[in-house]
Amino acid sequence: MHREDLKRFRSWFGAYVWRFYTPDPLIRRGIRYKAAHTGRVCRNILQIGRSLGLGEGDLLLAETIALFHDLGRFKQVFRYRTFNDRLSENHALLGVRELEAAAILTTLAAEDRGLILKAIALHNLPALPPGLEDRQLLFARLIRDADKLDILGLFAAECARAGGPDPLLVAALPDTPGYSPELVQSLLRGELCNYAATKNLNDRKLLHLSWIYDIYFPYTLAAVAREGYFRAIMRSLPDTPEIRAVDARLQEHLQRALAACTPTP
Repeated sequence: MHREDLKRFRSWFGAYVWRFYTPDPLIRRGIRYKAAHTGRVCRNILQIGRSLGLGEGDLLLAETIALFHDLGRFKQVFRYRTFNDRLSENHALLGVRELEAAAILTTLAAEDRGLILKAIALHNLPALPPGLEDRQLLFARLIRDADKLDILGLFAAECARAGGPDPLLVAALPDTPGYSPELVQSLLRGELCNYAATKNLNDRKLLHLSWIYDIYFPYTLAAVAREGYFRAIMRSLPDTPEIRAVDARLQEHLQRALAACTPTP
């Protein structure tokens, strides 16, 4: 892959996104939100990739994956007026179909094209499947970390926003008291929370907190710790013994993970 390919992809992406702008304020808000998110994820993936010492070719591949990772979101919000995959369709697979229909990647080598499509298809799964090849695993982890880093920052800010998070961004979950004991137990066991078990906004907060167990690279861990994203989300939850236990468990995990990433003098 060459830099000229990426320039062409950026131009195509801009024209593609523009097709979905309408006078509808909800759709326009969703399109602007996802376009801005895409730009930040592109920056994130480059920073993570450089921290790993990736070469120019792999950085170009990584940025292409980031550019197209949420391509399906634009048609999704235009067609269904939601970002909730359960109420519409899987946005990752929708994006893969859009790329294949447009044939925009056909100029690339088959291996590069396959890596891009595979990483996009896997980026929103609760966990990566076993049996991936080394380079498939690398690029899938890169986009998942880059995506999580931006989503966590946005969600932490939304939790602190007067009036609560934008319903479009949290699948219109009700902001009701309480939370699911099942999700609390998952966090205390060091496991990812089950998306299907989220019933209200507090459950969504617990789900995002569980992402700490699914971050792969030292750069990402250091960034979320430095920016205080998990702490901000935690502060917006009810102050109960269970939530305090979750807080202690997450802080312990984060400190242990950061220590494991720090070279011994």
